[in-house]
Amino acid sequence: MRTFIIFALIAAAAAWPALPNCGTSPVPDAGAPRAIDRIVGGWEVEPHEYPYQTTLMTSTNSLFCGGSIIGTTQVLTAAHCTAGRTPSNTFVGVGAHDRTQNDNYYVRHTVSVINQHPSYNPTTISNDVSVLILTEAIEIVAQRQAVCPPGKTASGNADGYEGDRLIVSGWGTQSEGGSVANVLRAVDVLGYTLAGCRATSYPANWIEDGMNCAGVAAGGKDACQGDSGGPLVFQDGSVFEQVGVVSWGQGCARVGYPGVYADTIYYLGWIADNM
Repeated sequence: MRTFIIFALIAAAAAWPALPNCGTSPVPDAGAPRAIDRIVGGWEVEPHEYPYQTTLMTSTNSLFCGGSIIGTTQVLTAAHCTAGRTPSNTFVGVGAHDRTQNDNYYVRHTVSVINQHPSYNPTTISNDVSVLILTEAIEIVAQRQAVCPPGKTASGNADGYEGDRLIVSGWGTQSEGGSVANVLRAVDVLGYTLAGCRATSYPANWIEDGMNCAGVAAGGKDACQGDSGGPLVFQDGSVFEQVGVVSWGQGCARVGYPGVYADTIYYLGWIADNM
């Protein structure tokens, strides 16, 4: 029996349409590690440093997942975040930083359509992607900006990011079973090939096509509960490209068990067709 934790409270296809200035940040040194330990092994970010990051909330504003802006009315998240939900009980917050002190850039959006991958499997957590269609368009400004699609697509999966420094962000817990955060946090991890992911402590058959891994061999850095659906990005100069969606893992930040993500390169065509 699989005892992994879900982090919640095809090839060569065309990328989703990139918005002008996608992947940019209003923070000059965006992506640089900060001093304060947060997420699991990470840091508290500057306000609006990752302006593509969204919250997914219930009608009572309770955080249950993250997501990312990919278009003016489209938010990418994980299918396990949307499973069993309807548009009427799903809300998206954009421009958030401190969830307890919403500033002038924060806007809560209603959802009109949930496009969940039709082959999502809750047992294997495969095909773990959904695209939310918002009722009204996001007003794009520096503090509310779309992330760019991935650039290294030649392999048809995330293998092109092997060994690259990647960044995952969210308001999730700092440890297994902990409390979610008020302020957005991030951590840097390293990309794996699909073969490398299957060579970790996970049984190889658990890592299916369409999944990728990111972490550090010694453990100690990872997404955790509440970060589900959020973005794993590669920083190409000053531009952020999304290479994964937070999906699942064996606990959080354990040695030999990197975080597992839905591979956005593998799902580029499906995402583009459902925007």
